[in-house]
Amino acid sequence: MITYSEFLRIRRQEQEDSRTITKLTDEMLEEMKEYIAINKNSLDEAKKLGDEHRIDEINTQIKNAISTLEQILNARMLKIASLAILNVDSEQAKMNMLSKERILFDNFLRLSKEHKSSIINEIKSIEPKKLQKVESDDNDREKVVIKVISDIPKFVWRNDKSYGPFTFPNIIEIDKDVADILIKSGKAESA
Repeated sequence: MITYSEFLRIRRQEQEDSRTITKLTDEMLEEMKEYIAINKNSLDEAKKLGDEHRIDEINTQIKNAISTLEQILNARMLKIASLAILNVDSEQAKMNMLSKERILFDNFLRLSKEHKSSIINEIKSIEPKKLQKVESDDNDREKVVIKVISDIPKFVWRNDKSYGPFTFPNIIEIDKDVADILIKSGKAESA
């Protein structure tokens, strides 16, 4: 028969070791359930006898046991999620898990693989961004390509020509003298 001190030992071990899952079998979980069931039986007896002190004491024991078990399960779920995300060897990782936790681990593992895969595939299939050309009246001016790293509102340059607005992220071809000012102001960088 498991005691409350065993609940505390498991919780302490789960909290102290952030990487390893403490051995917790389905049988041990059944003993924890039995501990709570026995306390509930004792609570019913105390209620029949009208022993308020004993009722309060047993209620506290039940609440503490359930709270401790919840803390154990929370710590274990964090570890299970981490192991799944890191794609740790399944059989080794599952060794100290409850049967329900093994299912949880498999689901986390599957979901984390799907999540990573979908993002990587999205990135692999991304199309190059089209170059936004800025028209200029002076075809003689030197043009450069820059990357917009911060939104740039519409502005009028020395030649009374309007530029922008340009949004982040973007790549534009623009007169060199304008590009130099945008780069110096921290709104763009060389492409």
